[in-house]
Amino acid sequence: MNSPRMRMAALLALLAGGLPLPALADPMAEIVGRWRDSDGESEIAIARCGAALCGRVVWLKQPRFDRFNPDPKLRARSLLGLQVLSGFRPDGASLLAGEGYNPADGKTYRTTLELAAPDSLVVRGCVLGGLICDDDTWTRR
Repeated sequence: MNSPRMRMAALLALLAGGLPLPALADPMAEIVGRWRDSDGESEIAIARCGAALCGRVVWLKQPRFDRFNPDPKLRARSLLGLQVLSGFRPDGASLLAGEGYNPADGKTYRTTLELAAPDSLVVRGCVLGGLICDDDTWTRR
């Protein structure tokens, strides 16, 4: 197998499918974990919920309540344990899209999650079809 033709044939066979391709990273698996928001007031655990990802508040620096919820009966509930992220699935090469509930105003927004670095997650909520967006960078715990 020292002839140039034999080496070329072997190389072409390998390139044509003789070698297994490396597995592509699962963007959902990379985001699963515990994240602290940028102001250090809360931590959210992101986990699989069926075929999607969701996130719950698992730690609060100080007790907080859902006081801006549009339903008056829910305004006294603790934010601890509250699901604030739901339905996140891949949407493009590096984004996951779903819905995010913002306890600061009691509204739910179209939200994207993007892993900016292994321990840095950009959470972006948008309104008006993406014309107005606000983002926060969370840190892996």
